[in-house]
Amino acid sequence: MRDFVELIVGAMASGCIYALVALSYLLITRPTGVINFAVGEWSMLAAFGGFLALSRFELPYPVGMAIVIGAMVLVGWLTERMAVRPLVERGAPALAPILALLGMLVVFREIVSLGMGPDPQPVPPMFGYGRLELGLVAGSYQSFTIIVVTALVFGSAWYFFERTLAGRSFEAVAIDRRAAALMGINLRRVTALAFAASAAVAGMAGLLVSPNVSAHYMMGLPLAIQGFTALVIGGVGRVEGALLGGLILAVAEQFTVRYAPIPPGLAQGVPLVLLILFLLLRPTGLLRARESRA
Repeated sequence: MRDFVELIVGAMASGCIYALVALSYLLITRPTGVINFAVGEWSMLAAFGGFLALSRFELPYPVGMAIVIGAMVLVGWLTERMAVRPLVERGAPALAPILALLGMLVVFREIVSLGMGPDPQPVPPMFGYGRLELGLVAGSYQSFTIIVVTALVFGSAWYFFERTLAGRSFEAVAIDRRAAALMGINLRRVTALAFAASAAVAGMAGLLVSPNVSAHYMMGLPLAIQGFTALVIGGVGRVEGALLGGLILAVAEQFTVRYAPIPPGLAQGVPLVLLILFLLLRPTGLLRARESRA
């Protein structure tokens, strides 16, 4: 029984990482309609930022984390300013920003691979490598850290969208951009903030997962696929959908690896199988987007 509960804890921690990447997608897709497949590379950038701040320069963890997340906010803002806004202002087709962001994906990856090398780099966990045992519930300190931080991030995101005026403006832009502009909402500001917040959330995912997998220049692609799959499962219009999709995907992965009579390598195809199934059978995801507010 303890082994099963520990498996659930590990699955929840992995699901929280997928959920954070899914939330990073959602923060941009919902108000702009742009799918930013570079969010995985943003996680990778933050992982290497964690390596530099926490391993190489040995900064205190809160200071190092704050510096990395602040840098990711700047990266997100610059990405929108340089790769997306010029295309939007020139009336480019809707596909153009997506292709531009795919180009940025390659740029981020190549810069890191050239600057940091191909070898994985260690990132220390926030509370060390010990284990926490509370009765039958057991897992690594990092697993519980991931779960708690993710809960705080999603709680903050839910409060922002549901209880603040700025969050309502994001939701208005998501429902109808033209009507939102006529109501005086600054679309440029909303888009820039969406990219900055998305990069911060993706960076948090990279910081949290890097102690478990190390910082590596190819770590972004799997995270991008898993996060996108989690978003499709949960639904592209709801914050809670990103969390639900991430947890469902992780549980499916972990149970497949542990109990399915297939080689472990084939279990890596679980996200793609679920992605195809949901796109064919329920493309709106488990939770439908809100189309209006009272």
